[in-house]
Amino acid sequence: MVFDIQKSTISAQEFDRWVELPENSQRLFEFICGEIVEKIPSNVYVSIVASRIIGLLMIYLFQHDIGYVSGEQGGYQVGDDRYVPDVAYVSYTKQKMATRKGYNPVVPDLAVEVISDNDNREEQTHLRCKITGYLNGGAIVWVVDCDNQTLEVHQLGAGDVRVFGVNDTVQVPELLPNFTLAVRDIFPPEKA
Repeated sequence: MVFDIQKSTISAQEFDRWVELPENSQRLFEFICGEIVEKIPSNVYVSIVASRIIGLLMIYLFQHDIGYVSGEQGGYQVGDDRYVPDVAYVSYTKQKMATRKGYNPVVPDLAVEVISDNDNREEQTHLRCKITGYLNGGAIVWVVDCDNQTLEVHQLGAGDVRVFGVNDTVQVPELLPNFTLAVRDIFPPEKA
């Protein structure tokens, strides 16, 4: 199977077979709105921000064993799409243990996408498509904007998108009871 990964429109099943080919085993792909998108490393700062979110969620989950968190290498089936969020949380009530091969067959309860380049139109287009897919799958979505140091919360049925700045805290009581995230804690402090 050979596809022009920038131009192909294929089915999810074809994508699942194609991505398992040996020549693709060391690469990371998403399948967004029928388009194959290779996920390439963005920058270390974005990875640090995602890691800080993972760390804060893990501290909470060590104390409240109610689910698991995955990072930027974990893929999920979201309808007919395949997404690789920077951070994802899945409750044990949804799935006791993640699959060990391929894209996890459940939509995360919480998906976190960290914007790597606000000026990249293609990234922004893919992000908006992914937000729609996540929401339709029942996920809550956090979008982190490193340039503006904000965190957007997208939640179906919650009205408008809520935007939180560095002086705000975010809670998701329906998913993570008593968890509070200070937005400032996800951004590394500036060192002189």
